Amino acid sequence: MSLSLNSNNSYVKISRTEKFGYGLGDFASNLSFGFVSLFLLFYYTDIYGISAAQASAIFVIARVADAIFNLVIGYFVDKTDTRFGKLRPFILYGTLPLALLTVACFLVFETDYKFAFALFTYTLYCLAYTTVNTPYSAMTNMLTQDEQSRASLSVYRFALASIGYLVVSTTADPLVSLFETPQTGYIAAVAIYSALASLTFFACFAMTKERVAVERDSTPVGAKVIINTVFKNKPLINVSLYTMFFYIAYTVWMAIAIYFINYVIGDASFTTQFFLIQTAFYTFGVIISEKLIAMLGKKALTQAGLVFGAAGLLFQYFIAGDNVTLIMIGVCMFSVTLGIGFVTMWSMVPDTVEYAEWHHEVRAEGTIYGFYNFITKIAMAVGGGCAGLLLDSFNYSSDAVSAEAIAGINFSMTIFPAAMFILSMIVVALYTLNEHNYRELIAKIDARKSNT
Repeated sequence: MSLSLNSNNSYVKISRTEKFGYGLGDFASNLSFGFVSLFLLFYYTDIYGISAAQASAIFVIARVADAIFNLVIGYFVDKTDTRFGKLRPFILYGTLPLALLTVACFLVFETDYKFAFALFTYTLYCLAYTTVNTPYSAMTNMLTQDEQSRASLSVYRFALASIGYLVVSTTADPLVSLFETPQTGYIAAVAIYSALASLTFFACFAMTKERVAVERDSTPVGAKVIINTVFKNKPLINVSLYTMFFYIAYTVWMAIAIYFINYVIGDASFTTQFFLIQTAFYTFGVIISEKLIAMLGKKALTQAGLVFGAAGLLFQYFIAGDNVTLIMIGVCMFSVTLGIGFVTMWSMVPDTVEYAEWHHEVRAEGTIYGFYNFITKIAMAVGGGCAGLLLDSFNYSSDAVSAEAIAGINFSMTIFPAAMFILSMIVVALYTLNEHNYRELIAKIDARKSNT
């Protein structure tokens, strides 16, 4: 049996330069995904001209197809072995198709088939995003086995993701307004962000290195491997359920935010300031996570963060009223929890790879991350569908926004994600893989490799 990488170099501290390079991948991802998440539902209903129910159907159908595609990508990742590694080639070759398909989501198609065109382009976009982002997410696991470096990589990743999100959320509206029509403005804006995303994806590829040893003959991907590495992997199931509820809350909140600013706060000009404040507190949550993980551990920090975020959302709904200052306090509390939650969940997932490797003698990052990203995409499908259905259930119409619709937007922005956070707390309580027993797993795996 041969090793494709030097196992002696896998348990290493990652340099700040490489952490930054890795984080650029999520900066690029959020230039694309952030723009689509923030503006596509609004674009569909208020500019492109389809109903909220039709937009909801597009998000559900496309994301379910995308979720299934994650499993396919996971399979191919575990079969990939190149001079660039097993994950980085997907970034290298998938970046340009992703850029083109991001732009395609905002193209104008004024015919009777505009719904079909929107579904087709958005579905292809989702598949392209998965082709790049699933291997990118798994790179945390292949750059090092040092658990603190993995947590730090997640911090860099989500800090730079928040910067990408900040760039989009604060500059998109002014950029779109420079053009004669909103349709032209959105196409120009998404083209600019997609070009910048491509450059930073290529930088991520160039600045990172896969180090963790892969036993080439030990990962025959099939039904037995999937069952063992996924469905018999209790920590993975726990963190996946946590992720499911968390991502539903996040997706609904993101999709409803523009409506909330326009109709609940009632000031479209507040959009840039709203997202600037929100992103600053999200970034704060990301930055403090590394130190807090070292002090409290991932599980305890996750639980504390979820309590804090749910309290902020409930405060916003029951106490803030129409006071913008109080509303923003609730938004900021929620945003801190988003930052903490994304760091902890994506720090937990890499550890489940070693859990499966020790218990089932197979290392299959592609299978595990394919499944995990399948869960995130199902959650986003449910969240995207819920956002559209919530608007529809409260009789939202862009032609005449009623008091009922405004109340529904407020509910969707607060009570609904708070309920999802409470469900997340319940499943995180069942997570059993802590920092101490993870280090024991690494020692046992290394000892077994040495005796092979």
